[in-house]
Amino acid sequence: MNKIYIKIALALLSVAGYMQNIAFASEYAPSVNSSTEVKEYIFIEPNEAEQAEYIMDEALDLVQQHAKHTDDYELYYKEDEGAIIYFKSVNGTEIGKLELTIPNPDSYSDIVNMLWDPNGAKNFDNSFVNGKFSRIYNKNLVIRQQRYEGLVKLWHVYYYALASKYELSEDTTVIVLASSNVNDGDNRTFETYVNPIVKSARSFNPEVHSEEDIKIGRLYKTYINLVGFIIKKEDDCVKITNISSIDHCLLPDTPEKAIRKLTAKRMLNMINLRDIF
Repeated sequence: MNKIYIKIALALLSVAGYMQNIAFASEYAPSVNSSTEVKEYIFIEPNEAEQAEYIMDEALDLVQQHAKHTDDYELYYKEDEGAIIYFKSVNGTEIGKLELTIPNPDSYSDIVNMLWDPNGAKNFDNSFVNGKFSRIYNKNLVIRQQRYEGLVKLWHVYYYALASKYELSEDTTVIVLASSNVNDGDNRTFETYVNPIVKSARSFNPEVHSEEDIKIGRLYKTYINLVGFIIKKEDDCVKITNISSIDHCLLPDTPEKAIRKLTAKRMLNMINLRDIF
């Protein structure tokens, strides 16, 4: 092979490698109004992924801490022995805990996949509108956007949150979410969100490409202080522990009862998983 062909081959390999790197560090933006998926590729600084991983490791530790026991929780709702919701207040922030039993051990993998899928909630939550992965750092670390019907059905609410999936063992998986002050182009957001639970998230300010309805303020922005799903397969069932703390962006003097009711409504929909599996 002469020198000219060698140079051409090397150039092609270089371009291929460059494109592969860009594709790996991508922003994934499925269309909201269509099943057609549109992908935009942007450069992501390596330290952004590292910081995101560090944040989610802290969030994982916090989820496990709040899931250990119910000694410091108050009973909020009990449907039966396999579906119980508790609440507690930590430094003025409401944290809910759902203990849910699915009486089918073979459903473990399907439950994990459904809870990780950004559109999985459509199977068990009637208020869910749609979702997507807005950024993919790796297969188990993403930024997720989800939309839900608000108190007024025509006025949707949404959130952005880091999401990470941890396979702790062959029978235990933990999915964790936590919001930071994401720059999504919403011109109506005047206050800076400070995560009251996951401290390392406070300095994480990634920029994401949002849809036009978000940019012009047609949606109501909320935040995930901390949400976690601990999914564990046992001999005769699958047990799910759901930790949930959501900033619904209500007025500062909103009663604790109202905040718990909104968060509990989202958690109660999880019980519908028993009708699926």
